[in-house]
Amino acid sequence: MKQQGSLIKKLRTDRKISQARLAEGISSRTTLSSFENRKTNLSSQTLFDYLDKMNITVHEFSLLLDSEATDQKRQLVQDFYTRYYDRTLTLDYLTSLEERYFETQNFFYYSLYIQGLLLLNRESFLKNQQAYSKEVELVKQYLFDIETWGRFELNLFSNLLFIFDQETISYYLDHGIKKILRYANDPFYANLLSVVILNGCAFASENKDSYLLNKFLLLSHPLPNTPLYFYLKIHQVLYQEIYSYLQSSQLNKEVLRNSLIVIEQAGYQNHNIDLKNLIYAVTSISI
Repeated sequence: MKQQGSLIKKLRTDRKISQARLAEGISSRTTLSSFENRKTNLSSQTLFDYLDKMNITVHEFSLLLDSEATDQKRQLVQDFYTRYYDRTLTLDYLTSLEERYFETQNFFYYSLYIQGLLLLNRESFLKNQQAYSKEVELVKQYLFDIETWGRFELNLFSNLLFIFDQETISYYLDHGIKKILRYANDPFYANLLSVVILNGCAFASENKDSYLLNKFLLLSHPLPNTPLYFYLKIHQVLYQEIYSYLQSSQLNKEVLRNSLIVIEQAGYQNHNIDLKNLIYAVTSISI
């Protein structure tokens, strides 16, 4: 609330709007003043009314808050994925996340711990899933209990696709992901949707699961052909060709080569190599 109050004050003064004018018809001037000076909290509806009067959307306000200051959880998530992709995610680090969960009882910390544990031990999990049954059940139950998913739930689901069976993934695509498609033109959700769909396409391809691959591809079809989805769309043709191969054992190498050329020209050289390896793993054909 403290950051919100100072940002509201900045937005108001930038627009040369007095406290009395902004508060008129919404709250008392004293309420606004106390909020701006970090002395009191505010109801969500009152905050939304202030923003509406200044012609600022809630999404814009959220982005401005992020640019003003990165909160502790966001910093922790950034650190977590940096460590993961740099291969410096250690058991000691994961244990510290688990300990923080026990201290706070906040599932956020435990979710990072579980993600790290399962991602680092993916091969072990696939060989002996029973050894991780407690952690897996917690994730499944958490996602099942949430009717409307946000960024946190989307990332959790997308990163741990391998712990779910085909039926469960299909259920979540129909009941969790599809609800978010209504926000497809929002830049915030465009990135999330792209990551979820591409992770899903890669996962389904690795497992040669044409049913799930088609489900993820169908999610991408109605998305607009705008710059927001450029990264997704340049992969869509490639995964569509893999799907065709899984259905017919026929592969159009020219289509795949052209797709890989576009991806490389877009600046994704390292990812291009990963995709070639994926294609070979699925088809035993070098491109």
